[in-house]
Amino acid sequence: MNHNIRFYVKQLESVALQKSEPSTWFEVLYAEAKGDTAKIPWAKLTSHPYLQDWLTNHEPFTSQQKALVIGCGLGDDAEALANLGFEVTAFDISPTAVAWCQQRFPDSTVSYIVADLLAIPPQWHQAFDKVFECRNIQALPLNVRSWVISSVASLVAPGGTMLAD
Repeated sequence: MNHNIRFYVKQLESVALQKSEPSTWFEVLYAEAKGDTAKIPWAKLTSHPYLQDWLTNHEPFTSQQKALVIGCGLGDDAEALANLGFEVTAFDISPTAVAWCQQRFPDSTVSYIVADLLAIPPQWHQAFDKVFECRNIQALPLNVRSWVISSVASLVAPGGTMLAD
């Protein structure tokens, strides 16, 4: 991540924290990028290497398993899961990011949804066989992290798997 983008992200985070809205800065970043992936520091346009390694080394999967991708960004992790036959729900707090996913993958089977990690829909409780979270929790203030970790863990169905980075 170049220095200017890193500095800009820190500024956005700081303003959001001052307003006690710790996750609203994501929408600002995606909206101001105006479709330029170079302005999204974590956009690699490929699935996360840890997720890809796990998927490669843990096959085969039972068909129709349900997977959730938290903070889906531009959708690459969700698409990797969908390509293996998972029924995928992927969410991001940023409506712009979700729309971007839908534009990038117009024929996708993934259900892309705008949702907030700090207000997870109750119907998702223990609803997913696989849950993937990558660097969303660590982007939140320390005072909400343990609560969010418990909340995220509650999404995993009995016998399911949580993958976190």
